[in-house]
Amino acid sequence: IREAGRDGDSFFIVDSAFGGSAKHAGTTCLGGDRIANFHRDANDGNGVLRSILNGIVNGGFSGLTHGHCAVSVAVPRQLKSSMTKGAMDSKSREMICRWFEMTAFTALFRTHDGGSCGGSGGMSCAYDDGYVMDQLARWSDVYVALAEYRLQLLNEASFQGYPVVRHPVLHFPNEERFNCCSSRVGSKKQKKKSKDTYGSVSYGDDVPSFMLGDLIYVVPVVKSGVVKTKVYLPSGGWIHLWTEEQVAGPHNIGKTIEVMAPVGEPPVFIRDCDMMHRFMEELRQGGIIGTGARVKEKSSSMFSSFRRK
Repeated sequence: IREAGRDGDSFFIVDSAFGGSAKHAGTTCLGGDRIANFHRDANDGNGVLRSILNGIVNGGFSGLTHGHCAVSVAVPRQLKSSMTKGAMDSKSREMICRWFEMTAFTALFRTHDGGSCGGSGGMSCAYDDGYVMDQLARWSDVYVALAEYRLQLLNEASFQGYPVVRHPVLHFPNEERFNCCSSRVGSKKQKKKSKDTYGSVSYGDDVPSFMLGDLIYVVPVVKSGVVKTKVYLPSGGWIHLWTEEQVAGPHNIGKTIEVMAPVGEPPVFIRDCDMMHRFMEELRQGGIIGTGARVKEKSSSMFSSFRRK
């Protein structure tokens, strides 16, 4: 790479690594090839998206600072619905879209078809689904709008060893909500909760969350059929990205709120600072947020196609 004069603007993606790989590879793919559908995920939510996020977050603790996972657009053909004349089933479509939402807030945003577009292996490809492609375009715009902030985080990862995607405990070490070790003492119920959540990105209420740097708090939707959810906001002031409303003031010491979370608008909260205001302005210019954007999304019935009959 150096001999080609591309030192500094090229990187490797590796699918297997160890703690010292970060100095050799630009980014590490954590999570492997997955099938994109919520059918395989039990009601307890211990499925694909949660395991991917656990891999990225735990990899960050182990020195894999640029972790990400490519969004799989491979869909088993047997999940195609005869009622929709071969169209992709709603749960596969929903999971791919939720995967976009989560991955847009990691080090690298990319897709992977697993060879399905070649028509082999009993798999089909989501690239011919119009709704999925609309969501891919939307989240590509969000990822691009984060370029300035993400470059700052990548520099921190390269020179200071801070992971790009972080477990909240790194920024809120005194909040019991994120410090599963602190719940190991006390009642049997507390001990059981600690056993179930240790090493995970979920904190007792089965709702995972993560930080992108120290300015963005993301609560990805990892279950099917969610339109509204309760989320815990750690200490400090937070602005809800999609409504641009301040949902927690600077004196907040941690609280739980309920927010809408349709496909296309997962719970994402940002700090009130210049960097994030520039990020929001990029989204406004792209029609991603703002009154007009939300009215348009509401009129297009973003989530209705995923409701269970």
